[in-house]
Amino acid sequence: MKYALEIENLCYAYPDGTRALHGITLKLKKEKKTALLGTNGSGKTTLLYHINGIIPAQEGLIKVKDCPVCKEHIRWIRQEVGLLFDNPDNQLFSTTVFGDVAFGPRNMGLGAGTVEKRVMQALQRVGIEELAGRPPYCLSLGQKKRAAIAGLLAMQPEIMVCDEPFSGLDPAVAGQFRDILDEQKKQGRTLIYSTHDVDLAYSWADEVVIMKEGQILENGTPDLLRDESLMHEACLQLPMLAELFKNSDFKPRTIEQASRILSGNEDLVKGNRSAVDWA
Repeated sequence: MKYALEIENLCYAYPDGTRALHGITLKLKKEKKTALLGTNGSGKTTLLYHINGIIPAQEGLIKVKDCPVCKEHIRWIRQEVGLLFDNPDNQLFSTTVFGDVAFGPRNMGLGAGTVEKRVMQALQRVGIEELAGRPPYCLSLGQKKRAAIAGLLAMQPEIMVCDEPFSGLDPAVAGQFRDILDEQKKQGRTLIYSTHDVDLAYSWADEVVIMKEGQILENGTPDLLRDESLMHEACLQLPMLAELFKNSDFKPRTIEQASRILSGNEDLVKGNRSAVDWA
């Protein structure tokens, strides 16, 4: 099985008649980090909610690991597809942080000992094990976000779907969460996340899906984000590094790659490409 997710002609309209998705057809590969990229209102969140079955498809078909997302299979789907909401207040509802993180594993039918082990491991991984007994409403936004992330980790889903996963996090914590998600990918999990941060998508994603007004403009590798006409059509700016190097032969996607190109190489700065080999 090559694909973690397959979508065919998915359409959705809100109760007021607003069309949110227009004939989405998409296949996402297993064990990849895929970024859904677009401005606010492009349909990213609505699409993510369909993957987990929170929003049922009105038209079209969604398959997770070849299984249709429908009422009949919803319990299995939600074990396989873990969802992280943009706003943690939509995810946290228990009287304690421990209870919130334990909710998913308990509903999977796991024993008490296994649930406790998973919860404490997840809380330790995000650095808030000391908050296990605290009520979520007493936490800061960053702490709530960490608690929600821990709930996702405790379920150990094969597919991790994250809606704006780094919003509300300071740079250090955001970096820690990226490291956690990279660990999950190395363990064979598939990551799908929404963002309007073009620099993040350019440097961190394996695949990108560019959306506008409920439609897919293009999907493929992050190299697409160097296409000025495509980015203009999507109402997005070029990534910073793509803008900086657009008139050169170099295509660094990370600060580390760019530093290797520029640092201490006067000949390279003058355009002598042979002066360094960073690939």
